[in-house]
Amino acid sequence: MTRFPLLLASAALLLSGPALGQSVIVPFKAGHTLPADDLITVQKGKADLDLSRTTIHLSSSGNGVSLAQRLAEQPSVRDFGATPDGKTPADTAIAAAFATSPAPVVNFPYAAPGYYLTTGLANETLGIYRLNGNLFSGPGVGKPESGGGLFNATYTNPWNVTTNLKMEFDPAALSQKGNVTNQALSLECRPNRPNSGNPNPNRNWVACIYRGMDTGSGGGPGTSISSEVDNDVLNLSSNSGTDYEIDVNFNGTVLDGGWSRGIFLTGGGGTGNNTNSVALDIMHVAYDGSWLPWTTGISMREATNMIQLYRTQAIEAGYFLQTFDQTGAETSHLDKNGYANVQGIRLLASSTPAAGTGCNKGSLTWDDNALYLCTSAGTYKKAALSAL
Repeated sequence: MTRFPLLLASAALLLSGPALGQSVIVPFKAGHTLPADDLITVQKGKADLDLSRTTIHLSSSGNGVSLAQRLAEQPSVRDFGATPDGKTPADTAIAAAFATSPAPVVNFPYAAPGYYLTTGLANETLGIYRLNGNLFSGPGVGKPESGGGLFNATYTNPWNVTTNLKMEFDPAALSQKGNVTNQALSLECRPNRPNSGNPNPNRNWVACIYRGMDTGSGGGPGTSISSEVDNDVLNLSSNSGTDYEIDVNFNGTVLDGGWSRGIFLTGGGGTGNNTNSVALDIMHVAYDGSWLPWTTGISMREATNMIQLYRTQAIEAGYFLQTFDQTGAETSHLDKNGYANVQGIRLLASSTPAAGTGCNKGSLTWDDNALYLCTSAGTYKKAALSAL
């Protein structure tokens, strides 16, 4: 039999016996090892015991905590009477579990019928919700379909419902000293370095965080199956804020010759597998769809080269830059040959067109003696620079 090394103070447990309706008293003394079967019985709530008088010692220091206190440190809604049958109101049990501390870690054991809520819990209630993919139903979940979600919906965007793990924190509640930033969640990795255990010790690629998903299949014309790996929301009220900050600090001289990046957008795919895609899409509208623009779409400061655009293959078509008016009509473009077309004016490289050379209306070129502008007739007119 597997045994768990829990050192229990003197106590007596009333455990269900082998026969139906029969109970047995199992005495425990300090230092007694609790058998696995008895521990499972306690976990299932079948034991009749005073948990406040039963203490757990995980070291020889003798400073133990009561079993009741230990269970309350990571409460389960089942500990407080929640019945996951999809019909019995669980509100009282859930509220009691979240009342065990200012920001508890509350577990919702999985059951297919799920939990039924009548009044629910405010969706900004602090704590970590281990929802475990359970179904939550009843009026207590609110109406996320119309932006009124409660409990397992996010309070900053109550259209969204959390299925597995929800965390609500309040870092602003803790006082801080000058030049300090309170962080609700911190994840750090130790410095990367060569690893002698690798076949090539000088190649060691690591990632501090990896997030990924697959968009799945089954979509087609008329369907709306949307996927997002990351969805960050910053609701502006009377304070300014930053939705996402990326810091690249130059703390040393990089010696490997590689490029260090703040953001690296890349990808791959099968040859010829083209799809509608945008590497960076910036937009902003009011909730009703009316005009509410960003003040500035992109702002760059303190960079040696603000923007660099490359054509990597001679066969590449398309544009480096393309602009449109409110009807969707193009107003300008800069193609990958370096030619600019701005409201009908097309700037070409310096040249001297031969007499009668055909051209596109608005094309403009020059040489040391004259400017050449293509008219609606499809031919160039010449203006001597000496006349300007």
